[in-house]
Amino acid sequence: MTTPAYAAISDAPAEDRLAYAITEIARQSPESIAIVRSAGGDGRRAINYSSLAAQVAALEAALDATRPVGIVARAKRIESLVVIAAACGRQHVPVAFLADDSRDLAGALRDWIEVGDSLELPTSAGRPRLEFEAISPHVVVATSGTSGPPKLVEHSWDSLLAAARLAEQWHGLAWLLAYDSTRWAGIQVWLQALLTGGRLVVPASRDPDVVARALAEESVAVLPATPTLLRRLLASADRSVLEKAALGRITLGGEAADGPLLLDAQAVFPQAKITQVYATTELGEVFRVADGRPGFPAAWLGKSLPGGASLATRRDGELLVQLSRDTAEVGTGDLVERRGDRYEFTGRRSDVIVVGGAKVFPKRVEEMLRSVAGIAEARVYGLPSGITGELVAAEIVLTEPLPAGDSPESIRAAALSICRESLEPHSVPRILDIVKRIATTAAGKTPRRPISAGSS
Repeated sequence: MTTPAYAAISDAPAEDRLAYAITEIARQSPESIAIVRSAGGDGRRAINYSSLAAQVAALEAALDATRPVGIVARAKRIESLVVIAAACGRQHVPVAFLADDSRDLAGALRDWIEVGDSLELPTSAGRPRLEFEAISPHVVVATSGTSGPPKLVEHSWDSLLAAARLAEQWHGLAWLLAYDSTRWAGIQVWLQALLTGGRLVVPASRDPDVVARALAEESVAVLPATPTLLRRLLASADRSVLEKAALGRITLGGEAADGPLLLDAQAVFPQAKITQVYATTELGEVFRVADGRPGFPAAWLGKSLPGGASLATRRDGELLVQLSRDTAEVGTGDLVERRGDRYEFTGRRSDVIVVGGAKVFPKRVEEMLRSVAGIAEARVYGLPSGITGELVAAEIVLTEPLPAGDSPESIRAAALSICRESLEPHSVPRILDIVKRIATTAAGKTPRRPISAGSS
């Protein structure tokens, strides 16, 4: 399949590019698959570019006739979200993507109307916007709530597409979408796939075996994932199915990846190039690391990186980002520590557990627990304590099968023993539970506080 030329997409206004790409690919190769929904499961469904293009054109016509102030995307199906984004962009209509845990923020978008999977505008579409073509369209995305309640962040289409790779080498690839499709990371994945004539593969669930089948059966080339999802995939999925996957790239984001995980991933997928992306909903993509090591080079501090950003740290280790010389430094809430020629992430400021005034970094304790033979996954979090303020609690998932001669209780005892030998007394878990599965947040991350509703 011939995809639209790089120059043609790049020359189009940013807000037009998604609709342009879908329309042009549909013209050249109408039966090419754009989206595979429920991959790896029984309800697999494929949607081609021709179908997407027709829906984009229909929604554009409705928007042109209605001229709404803005659209809040309420669709559940990924193809509907794509159509809403493409049509709103080309018709200069602001659009908001709100995850389930941020739906109550829609009240801040006055006079905006909701569009669901039917892609129909309500008969009473609110107050029309008279300056329809005059203002710059924008996209509103909610933060994941990792460091506080979700909040709305407004982006231009230029900033939304800043990280998209449009060169020939990216054309026609199959991308797995395991992120929430309404959050920043998920939006970046489906934009990248469809701007380059690729195939977006959405697994039926995040279950490791389902994801593994989706990777193998759909010939996925690019796996964007959180380290939590990748770790679970490597530890729990059927290895014979995983070995059939032909991944060319693994892109990690949302959390810090540790050295053992990077080594394990390279061993299972030896042909895959592994890239770590540091990005936030507020800042967009800041930098990428592709050398197979955790963290980033210490030499990057104080230097202008590709894209113009520069990095610094506070005295307490919080990473600061300055996107350009014309912008102020922004505290990211992520903590880093100098280790040799690298800065490695130690966690988020909001994740730190304070036990009797002493700080505990959950990521460090988790790495210690995962080093114990027989432990596949670990989660460390803080629980309120009337005596010390907080105490350290942990959950572990055991490998299947267990190491020869071991039992669940012997592995639990070994984990506590190594923590007592290697960690400060206040960092040793006071509660250590063996669980079948560690729940993740809606964004696919490991929660550092007691599990709340909405985790999976």
